Amino acid sequence: MQEYKITQFASDNYVGAHPEIIKIINESMLVTELPYGKDTYSVHAKEEFRRIFQTECEVYFFATGTASNVVALQAALRSIDGVLCSDIAHIAQDECGAFENFTGAKLFTIQNDNGKISLDSLKKYFNSIHPIRHNYPKIVSLTQVTEYGTVYTTEELKEICDFAHAKSMIVHMDGARLANAAAALNKSLKELTADVGIDILSFGATKNGALLAEAVIIFNKSLIKDFEYIHKQSMQLFSKMRFIPAQFLAYLKNDLWLECAKNSNNMAKKIVNEIQEIKSLRICYPVDANEIFIELPTSMKDEFAKKYYFYVFAEDLMEKTSLIRLVTSFNTNSDDVEALISELKKAEIHYLK
Repeated sequence: MQEYKITQFASDNYVGAHPEIIKIINESMLVTELPYGKDTYSVHAKEEFRRIFQTECEVYFFATGTASNVVALQAALRSIDGVLCSDIAHIAQDECGAFENFTGAKLFTIQNDNGKISLDSLKKYFNSIHPIRHNYPKIVSLTQVTEYGTVYTTEELKEICDFAHAKSMIVHMDGARLANAAAALNKSLKELTADVGIDILSFGATKNGALLAEAVIIFNKSLIKDFEYIHKQSMQLFSKMRFIPAQFLAYLKNDLWLECAKNSNNMAKKIVNEIQEIKSLRICYPVDANEIFIELPTSMKDEFAKKYYFYVFAEDLMEKTSLIRLVTSFNTNSDDVEALISELKKAEIHYLK
């Protein structure tokens, strides 16, 4: 058992859970409930989602983001179908081929623009797909917040959804950090999903204060058929299911999700503001939410790594520079940020010697 706190800005997956989440999990342990999603926590959490999205959506609970992504996509796919996504999409780069393994379908990856798929690039790629020779384009999958920490606006989302629907495609959203996007844009969860035309949503809470809690929200009624069977076959129907929806009850109640997301976004902004005076660094992408991508000299990165955990996304051996990612969390505070900035300044001094 680890007896010290890891000093990290590597990911919002590293941190624990919000006290309100732990509180409701503890409460749910003391009661006896029906198994396999028939419990009262599941019933009430689904009602809460319908209140949030103001629609009779269907809700299924999952333990991991990979599972929620793959099963959401699988519900609409045959092996002859394809999914259009960005070239850095989590389903394409970070889920160990789970999509291909479970669906038998194909991913069409589109070059990203600051993490996003642009409408123009989507149209061009769609028009390049050859009938019969290529898989049938069935789904567009968007990540919100993107893998580079940028955020789709409601206008961008609606344009893409309108185009996809006009071409008889459906739109899936990987919303692992959707709460951060809503906080950044000052929009409701409904405005970023159902209102713009998202058909099916993988909704994450794990990165934003939950212990492990993911859900698939189905807005398009045509995708509901057989979903409960796919959910079970995909090993996501747990006997003691109540521990997942219980987390969502606390997460959605009194906008805890928004409180957590605002804090992580604000701490990222604080880092960006204070990092400006460190001239050896360059911020590579717009910081719309809680992820910051920084290019810095590799030797400076190595010095910084003596004190902090973070992800290295790329290294340029010729230029001797590295691209790193810093991520703030629901419980990051000002002292954490000040300590981070202090260590970055020390690393720069070491580099400049």
